[in-house]
Amino acid sequence: MAATGHGDEPIIEARGLGKRYDIVRDPRKSDWIINDVVRTVGDVARLLVPWRRRPRAERQVEALWALRDVTFDVARGEVLGLVGHNGAGKTTLLRVLSRITDPTEGRAVVRGRLQSLLEVGIGFHQELTGRENVYLKAAIHGLPKQAVARVLDAIVAFAEVEQFIDTPMKRYSAGMRSRLGLAIGMFLEHEVLVVDEALAVGDARFRARAMARIREAAREHGTTTLFVSHDLGQIRELCPRSLLMERGRVIADGPTPEVLDRYLEPDAGDDLGATRTLRPGEKTHFRRVRLMSPAGVASTRFRVGDPLRVEMGVVGVAGMTDLEARVDVETLNGQRLFRFRSAMVGLDLGASASSALTLGATIAHLPLTPGQYWVGVELGRGRGTIERVERALKLEVSPADPYGHGEAFAPHDGAVWVEGAWSVEAGEADEAPAP
Repeated sequence: MAATGHGDEPIIEARGLGKRYDIVRDPRKSDWIINDVVRTVGDVARLLVPWRRRPRAERQVEALWALRDVTFDVARGEVLGLVGHNGAGKTTLLRVLSRITDPTEGRAVVRGRLQSLLEVGIGFHQELTGRENVYLKAAIHGLPKQAVARVLDAIVAFAEVEQFIDTPMKRYSAGMRSRLGLAIGMFLEHEVLVVDEALAVGDARFRARAMARIREAAREHGTTTLFVSHDLGQIRELCPRSLLMERGRVIADGPTPEVLDRYLEPDAGDDLGATRTLRPGEKTHFRRVRLMSPAGVASTRFRVGDPLRVEMGVVGVAGMTDLEARVDVETLNGQRLFRFRSAMVGLDLGASASSALTLGATIAHLPLTPGQYWVGVELGRGRGTIERVERALKLEVSPADPYGHGEAFAPHDGAVWVEGAWSVEAGEADEAPAP
């Protein structure tokens, strides 16, 4: 909880923060209360005909704690990372600190003006120009025109919208809106900056500039930043200290390398017994399964388009001819999305004389839409299976901008991402359009 930095008094204090949501469940069905909407007409009819009214079962209210007993300090000028699985409470915590939502219990103190980048690219007036929207955003935050004039050129240059700053926002692409929103948040006057996955927009060069700006603001102006990202490389580079959240609680607070090691601990993938099936009379061969990043770090969290290596430790396969390894990726409800077999690339596992092998199946660019998936592995011959480990690991894919033009690939874009390109040429196509 201790904070060190530019002053003795923390700029952020959180004490026993809790946020509860009440979930109402109808005992007549296992579905959530939203399903009652379709029965509204029937309920009204029963009220109008009293002799047909039946006793209504009492609804059950379940308390869902998105935050519980969260306590920490942040010093002036500190860049603090927040890590944790989806649903751990990171965004809820930022919303409480940003005063978007009130805590159910506890208190939070922020000593200074706070800029929140929770959903960059939204909240613009579509009929106003980019320049007018910058002034509008500043006015909403209580900043005078003079404060905007001092940084307007820097905002426009950083967002790379010089040619379009006097164009109505409705003409902007999603990437342009996101970059402008990020630039406004970074350059308008503030003491605390809250960033929630905002650096997923833009290409690698733009993200590097944004990270450099965060470091510069902390070093030269004493700006405090709370930084959330599924990109652990960004967390390592920016944040000397991090918090690890799980189920609404802070379970680790300390130097970022130690916190990230704790974050990755459950993902080792060595306990395979619960999901293993064997051919009768066969000994076990799989000893471990891990998902590895290009940097050689074990993780289950990747972004759309990232390289992914499935690493398997196997024993006892020497001399087993025509043996192949298989990697399956499935949805959480068990629908297989793809299978990658070692035989597809001509690899004969049984050709090795070693009693212990490390197999690596490398996917150059992860083609999955953001979401969660199961990864399973298998050894077999032909169509037969010798050993299978179903649901060995849960893979978590987060949004990214794999094309590098500010357009993040999102779930509504489809089930898979394809690596491709568009072109445009003057003139008409040679062939007539299909009927």
